[in-house]
Amino acid sequence: MDLKIESNKRQPYRSLGREMRDILICTVGTSLFEGNLQRLTAETPAAPKNWSALRTAYDNQDWKRVAQELLKIEPTMRVCGAEINTIEEIRKKKWLSLEQLVFLVSDTQDGRNTGEVLKRYFQQRSDLSLQQVEYSVIAELQDERPRDFKVHGLRNLVRKIGEYVHKFGGHNVAIDATGGYKAQIAVAVLLGQALDIPVYYKHERFLEIIDFPPLPISFDYRVMASHSDLLTDFERGMSFSSKEEIDTLDQKLQVLLTEVPVDGETLYELSAIGQIFLTGFRLRNPRPVKLVPAADKKPPSFRDDHYPKGFKEFVEKIWQKNNWIITANSLPYDKQKSIRGIGFKVQDLGDDNRRLIGTYQDENNFGARFMLHLTDSSDTALTWAADYLNRRYR
Repeated sequence: MDLKIESNKRQPYRSLGREMRDILICTVGTSLFEGNLQRLTAETPAAPKNWSALRTAYDNQDWKRVAQELLKIEPTMRVCGAEINTIEEIRKKKWLSLEQLVFLVSDTQDGRNTGEVLKRYFQQRSDLSLQQVEYSVIAELQDERPRDFKVHGLRNLVRKIGEYVHKFGGHNVAIDATGGYKAQIAVAVLLGQALDIPVYYKHERFLEIIDFPPLPISFDYRVMASHSDLLTDFERGMSFSSKEEIDTLDQKLQVLLTEVPVDGETLYELSAIGQIFLTGFRLRNPRPVKLVPAADKKPPSFRDDHYPKGFKEFVEKIWQKNNWIITANSLPYDKQKSIRGIGFKVQDLGDDNRRLIGTYQDENNFGARFMLHLTDSSDTALTWAADYLNRRYR
């Protein structure tokens, strides 16, 4: 995975100045409960006047009452928790017109309950005039099963943030990465950097929040183009179980994987960084604007060879169903051993001639290859098409 430092060239989400943002996505921990309310007594430093009522509501798991009691306390007081404290600081920023709050909570009962309290609290903050407050549970983001946390939880966090960025638009979003597990915070910061979204963090000992502005850094997405089929498999949960298998992969692809010990064996699966890599490309490139419907579509052509069962029908279906494919043609019978089912990836045929190549394999493991000709042959369009076709047909 290569990083490129850009100068004047800017990606779609990037701007030279601050853009007004109105949606704040917040990672959430359980410090409000475990670090504050659970320990709240008359001896607690700077205990609020209503500490007894607040503690009673917490002990009774009366989340509506907990929110009501928190509303009586200055939002800058530590007892309110990291999330409320940080949002109170962030909302003072001139570039933030806070209209919507999204809380991303852990896949635990405390996580859900914290989300419920925060939702009720901010819905009743009339001084903020919020249009919408919601929380979303991140599947497998929990600490009882470390493997699921590492392999699935952090990747699900990336996916969920990506969904909201796609829904609201990256230029409208900022991320508050104060709450949650340390790894969760790190992933949120890196994702913000990858998508040109400002990220904020406040340590309990700091008086002010730390600003992580977008940096002029982009990934080398040729790695995605060349290995789109494998990355699709990894994203769906496939793993390699031997070092020998991993060593056959491009080193740039290996960087996107993580080692996971399972029953004395080491598995290699897509990492949170790998998910950021994929999510970042898809959000930056929802569909290349020059990949337009073909005005001169031509039926696929096939060499006079013996083909796998269903091969011609499959190629013709791909051509018919995707109007930005001009035509397709079969390729010579070489590299048979590299064919592993249906797949699409971009190959360099020499002299910087990059083309989208598809593979097909029938029930007898007999395979064939074909080339797709698109209305836009740029690297971005080829990469987008490979990713799209793999997710749809592989």
